[in-house]
Amino acid sequence: MELRSHKNAILPVTSSGDGEVNANDYILRSNANTKGKWQILREDAQGWIDRHMAAEGLAFDQQNAVTADPPPDLIMPLLRYQKEFLAWASKHELSHVRGGILADEMGMGKTIQAISLVLGRRLADRALFRKPVGCTLVLCPPVALSQWLDEISRLTSPGSTKVLVYHGAKRANIVKEFMNCDFVLTTYSTLEFESRAIRKNAGVDTRESPLHSIKWNRIILDEAHGIKNALSHTAKTVFALEATYRWALSGTPLQNHIGELYSLIRFLRVYPYSYIFCKKCDCQVLDLSARESCLRCRHYAVQHVCWWRKIVAEPIRIYGSLERGKRANILLKHKVLNEIFLRRTKLGRAADLALPLRIISLRRDALDTAEADYYESLYKDSQAKFNTYVQAGTLMNNYANIFGLLTRLRQAVNHPHLVVHSSSSGANTNLLDENKNEQECGVCHDPAKDYFVTSCAHVLCDSCLVGSPTSLGKVICPTCSKLVSVDWKPKADTEHQTSKTKLKGFRASSILNRINLNCFQTSTKIEALREEIRFMVERDGSAKAIVFSQFTSFLDLISYALGKSGVSYVKVVGGMSRAARDAAVNKFKEDKNCRIFLTGLKTGGVALNLTAASHVFMMDPWWNPAAERQAQDRIHRIGQYKPIRVVRFIMEKTVEERILTLQKKKEELFESTVGDSDEGAVPKLSEDDIRSLFA
Repeated sequence: MELRSHKNAILPVTSSGDGEVNANDYILRSNANTKGKWQILREDAQGWIDRHMAAEGLAFDQQNAVTADPPPDLIMPLLRYQKEFLAWASKHELSHVRGGILADEMGMGKTIQAISLVLGRRLADRALFRKPVGCTLVLCPPVALSQWLDEISRLTSPGSTKVLVYHGAKRANIVKEFMNCDFVLTTYSTLEFESRAIRKNAGVDTRESPLHSIKWNRIILDEAHGIKNALSHTAKTVFALEATYRWALSGTPLQNHIGELYSLIRFLRVYPYSYIFCKKCDCQVLDLSARESCLRCRHYAVQHVCWWRKIVAEPIRIYGSLERGKRANILLKHKVLNEIFLRRTKLGRAADLALPLRIISLRRDALDTAEADYYESLYKDSQAKFNTYVQAGTLMNNYANIFGLLTRLRQAVNHPHLVVHSSSSGANTNLLDENKNEQECGVCHDPAKDYFVTSCAHVLCDSCLVGSPTSLGKVICPTCSKLVSVDWKPKADTEHQTSKTKLKGFRASSILNRINLNCFQTSTKIEALREEIRFMVERDGSAKAIVFSQFTSFLDLISYALGKSGVSYVKVVGGMSRAARDAAVNKFKEDKNCRIFLTGLKTGGVALNLTAASHVFMMDPWWNPAAERQAQDRIHRIGQYKPIRVVRFIMEKTVEERILTLQKKKEELFESTVGDSDEGAVPKLSEDDIRSLFA
């Protein structure tokens, strides 16, 4: 950490027994009693900017950096840039930062680099202390559990590394084995349940949580953008974990706005960027409720200020590319991120990777006459509702309703059935991530066969409910942490459970059970997909493809159409058990006749290695281009030997064309912050952006 050496500088004076510097051990020089800590830090930041205003563009990928030899227990050779990370990360663990953010582009082997770090540091610990020091906790999405387990088994010498998967209803039986392992693998949702969180002040009460009860040697967040909202319950439970070293892995650490970086910095606990400072005294804390006085100094919350928000986020958000915004962006890129951030791209390390060519094409089709008539009718109706919000001056207050209007338009472009035969009229109808028609356990996220409904309207399967905490005879809901009563009668005899699936392989709630299949008609977009699949097979008889959509119902319609055409496929969607997901993935990889992998951007767009495929078909554009990039990189990654072809389907003269414009704006935000551009980061989408979608 760089500190200005003038009479008002802040100096570290003590450290903990393990060498870790505590931010509260920083004090002022005795002759600096006229200025508080916050004022000195603010002046120090502005002074640093003054000295670096003319700095050249910063590259987060330092070519020809120092490398480190891989540990002997790692049996897979590392590429040069991966050896550079090993040296960089080992050095950072010995610095005051004690961690960092690895933001390599998707598909460049962040998992193997993290494993190499753990094994390398384990070797150093054994040499110094004659034994390993502690265990590494890995937090990842459910779909990534099997991949981490497989990668550790494949990359390490047999018997050298002990791994524990902490997931499922019987996980409590293995808590005592934590400290005997090298890795403990778990999911963000498991952590939330284990925390049994009770909102208390600005923090989380985690006294009963096994995962919070020990200090880990190291925590690794895979797909770390999952905690991008620092105010979310997931992020708070992650922040509450104790560890000596902290690492965040994400190919897209910034997706929508600059504030998403703060959540990762807060997780790292980097001084002073993660801290809140009192303007009245030298108090500093990591968390503070806006409604309470500070528990440390007793000054009001309004008398405290967050370093990140005041020095970086607000100037960039308010002033953008103007002078104050530019100054904040220089501080962010050249100082804050330069200390903790490492990012390499496939283009920049093409010589190391030797990946095959990737071709991205935009396929434009026009709606047929019937589809166009229906879309225009729906668009005019949506525009009329939108105009009522504009005229009432309540546009931004009705964001959820507007999102619902846009969702219906996007569904109509895919297939009119998605709107006409929708099971509900809610804003997020048929959205892949919602899965509202399938009763899914709020704890294990598996389909709940015998499920219970709490008085707060949350669903739990029987095994998770038995393990739920109690207080004064009542159950604490693991979803919202409220004291609730439970209808202890299983809902197996409800309409949902008794309704039988009409088509084998589809959920009872599938849209296919609400339409007349004898008169089934495809859509222009489905026919375009079938044509692209035919072209793919004609060019390469062994080729396979991944098909992405945000709508489960659209995936069902595609499934039905492919089945009628004799195309073999598998489908992975939210709510599937881990075993079912693994079976689908393995079939796609191993069955040469299985051509198509159907999934969604969130479910299948992260943490999957699907190099068996060489084609990606993006059926509908998403607001966030980073999510689409992640989806494409499921196949364009280490281990891919075939040329890659990505086809993005866009329907002309529809809302999809306007979404492409918004994607470009978000690309500029990403490049201005973690790319090579020195322009100031643009603010989040404005009211004008929303208006443009209905222009």
